Amino acid sequence: MHRVILGLCLFFVLLIVKSPMVRGSRIDASYGAMIMAIGIFLIDAAPRFDIPFVFPAYLIDFSLFAIWLILIFSFMRAAFKGVFRRRYLTHPVQSFAVGTWVASTSILCLVLYYHYPFFKNIIFTIAVLNTGLLVFYLSLCLKCYKVIFSANYYERVHGIVFLSTVSTQSLIILFNTLFEHPILLNMSRAAILIGLIFYFVNFALMIVRFKSFHSHQLSDGWKNTNCIVHGAMSITGIASIISGALPMKLIFFMWIWAAVLFVIIEGIELRRLYVRLNKYSFNEAIGRYHVSQWARNFTFGTFYFFTLNINLSGHHPIFLHIQNIVIQSGIPVLVTLLAIETILFFKDTLPWQESRKQIVQKRA
Repeated sequence: MHRVILGLCLFFVLLIVKSPMVRGSRIDASYGAMIMAIGIFLIDAAPRFDIPFVFPAYLIDFSLFAIWLILIFSFMRAAFKGVFRRRYLTHPVQSFAVGTWVASTSILCLVLYYHYPFFKNIIFTIAVLNTGLLVFYLSLCLKCYKVIFSANYYERVHGIVFLSTVSTQSLIILFNTLFEHPILLNMSRAAILIGLIFYFVNFALMIVRFKSFHSHQLSDGWKNTNCIVHGAMSITGIASIISGALPMKLIFFMWIWAAVLFVIIEGIELRRLYVRLNKYSFNEAIGRYHVSQWARNFTFGTFYFFTLNINLSGHHPIFLHIQNIVIQSGIPVLVTLLAIETILFFKDTLPWQESRKQIVQKRA
């Protein structure tokens, strides 16, 4: 396991040096998903390693913070160039990716608070600013919903729309971790319910979308972000547990919902993997990197964290058995997913890959 931690440290150092964020390439709005995925791993998985995690924590935390700053400066640069709105705020579906900025900021603040609680005031200031970003984002979501409904834009809808729920609940988790105040209870309850309203609106959109979805579209028509369908409910459950805003019976049904959708959606993913391996070469089928793949790491992490913290005593023993299976198998699964995504990331971004792309383009 020491090698895993050292590998993570090397990953974060190279991530900053080799990332397209540093090299001036255009930044996808979904890049915040990287911070979300790695951050949730540090919150729920890393503390369960029975080894010292002092120096690596400093290095990884610094790297995550550096990536976050690079993202901010990249978006600010786009704003100064006058291309921010066109790039990030005009598409009625892709604009939901702005939610990764809210959620990634919340997750980063949680990571920093767990390791450096003496910076609580600075973290609180960032959280307040993040609240303003959430208000802006939710107003953007409402505009996007209006376009989707009025223009019958359902065929382009995918799991990215559930970031409206994820971003809202991430902020609830952050504030309830930073503070204990009676007013937080009612505020959290209201915000969680707002997130749930967004969730079921999105779920209805997904149902409409997949009414016309055919099996032959599975290899290329199924999006990586569809896993956020269960991840959004998982983070809602986490927010409910941490805030204590909702009764445990309702949280239990949230867990059942998330678990059932986890099995269904990840089962579809396995089927999709089989179809792609039969249709394309191994490298083309599963060896291509895309920033949206970090969503899977994040949603697996949230479901693991939800399962780890829910109290299932008093329920049927089968649920306790399932909980134990998830807890026991969760760490190796999360580490494996992170390792795979790391390999894909560097395979796509290392200099030799750029040279190969140039050669292919010249031949074409």
